Amino acid sequence: MTAGQDATISNIQKRLDAGKPIRVLSIDGGGMRGVVPATFLDAMETLSGLGIAELFDVVTGTSTGAILTVGLTVAGENNKPKYKSTDFIKLYQDMGGVIFHKDRSMLEVLDGITRPSYDPVGYENLLKEYFADAKLSDAVTELAVPSIELEDMNMHIFTRANARKSSSHDVEVRELIRAATAAPTYFPAANVNNADGKTMGTFVDAGLSTNNPAIIALAEAKALVAGQAADYLIVSLGTGAITKPIDAMKAKNWGEVEWITSIFDLQGDAQSSYTETAVSTFLEDNDNSAYHRFQVDLHKLPFQLDDTKPEHIEELREAAVKSVNDQLDIIKQLTQNLME
Repeated sequence: MTAGQDATISNIQKRLDAGKPIRVLSIDGGGMRGVVPATFLDAMETLSGLGIAELFDVVTGTSTGAILTVGLTVAGENNKPKYKSTDFIKLYQDMGGVIFHKDRSMLEVLDGITRPSYDPVGYENLLKEYFADAKLSDAVTELAVPSIELEDMNMHIFTRANARKSSSHDVEVRELIRAATAAPTYFPAANVNNADGKTMGTFVDAGLSTNNPAIIALAEAKALVAGQAADYLIVSLGTGAITKPIDAMKAKNWGEVEWITSIFDLQGDAQSSYTETAVSTFLEDNDNSAYHRFQVDLHKLPFQLDDTKPEHIEELREAAVKSVNDQLDIIKQLTQNLME
């Protein structure tokens, strides 16, 4: 373990010894709607003058949330974060067509029915460009990313803590992001190899079961304090609520085609709602802990997770900026608390 890798554990212990809360960040999945939490994170970085990895002790993200949490913890010079939130706002604005790229050599009507909708080659090259050979163990703060392994059908949580303990748990972050964002019907499942060169399995996006990973973030934070009493300051960022009410009388007779267009948002919103309740309940008897959930209402915007139209990305960005401005006093105080 390098000095840089040991710094986060030491920092967590220092915060415990000083009676300060462990700072936890959780980011939902949501494809191109990742520009929404990226906008909130940009506000926190601007207000603090610090990178997200310097404001939080533990970060986790599902699907597009994994792009942000992993991307914002990649080490640059002097073990400082290599990227800032503005880099990923730009990625969503400029690179959506690279990420969600259709192979026009086959009939479009087959896309998403007999094969995944998108060819991942351009996306994988983009990940290589951004992250090169950076490894999970090199992240500048504690990290937890969920993905589902197909053979055993179990949730696998890739963590920096485990990657530091053994090379058999360490992976290249570009492979980790590819696995964490392999949403069924959108992208092919992804193979992940560990630092020893052995295959860890074939993985898909965990968004259907854990689109809001705040419980995972809290569990990882608790594991890192090794049974010591601790307070938690949890920030949970949504990617925008877009689910429209479902007509129950119509839905009870839906088949596969009708359900496939709604299942991601339905599952995501239902799981997120339960997670909010569970985290709040866990913390309700601890007066020194706090849970902040930020979500943007997108019901009036016709926006799907693979919608890369520049005008729609701009609408998302504007909705997020408005939400930040509407809650600026809260975000200022929260950011100040994160800096303490």
